[in-house]
Amino acid sequence: MGIKSLLFCILLFFSTATFSLAGPFTKEEKLILKTEPSFSAIMAHPEAYIGTRLFIGGVIAQVQNLPDRSLIEVIHKPLSKSFKVPLTTDLSYGRFLVSTRKFLDPTIYTRGKSVTVIGRLSRVQPGIIGKRFYKYPVISASHIHLWADTY
Repeated sequence: MGIKSLLFCILLFFSTATFSLAGPFTKEEKLILKTEPSFSAIMAHPEAYIGTRLFIGGVIAQVQNLPDRSLIEVIHKPLSKSFKVPLTTDLSYGRFLVSTRKFLDPTIYTRGKSVTVIGRLSRVQPGIIGKRFYKYPVISASHIHLWADTY
């Protein structure tokens, strides 16, 4: 193998490694994070943020498939700075629903898996957790990324 071939292989390796470290989101998508409100602000007054574009994530609590859409109930978690993976923490920042017209197979989108979502806050939906009333912010998803069990 000549020196040029070796240099080409090294360059190819590093460019592939750099690309794979970029994660599943574009720079433009990541810019949403710089302007979006905190999740605690959204939970305090969700109606005030209807129409706001969000980059948000957490851990799946459950998936429900309806005739015209799928809903994911997500326990909010802060996102890592680099890859935007929801952080593993025992803190719960509240819950939100993700709405999509796509069918989401509940054997794939299972309880406990991490998910990152880009979409707009479209409405607030009343619900119940246990016996307690809850107001779910509903995100109409434009991008849903289901993370593998290991990152």
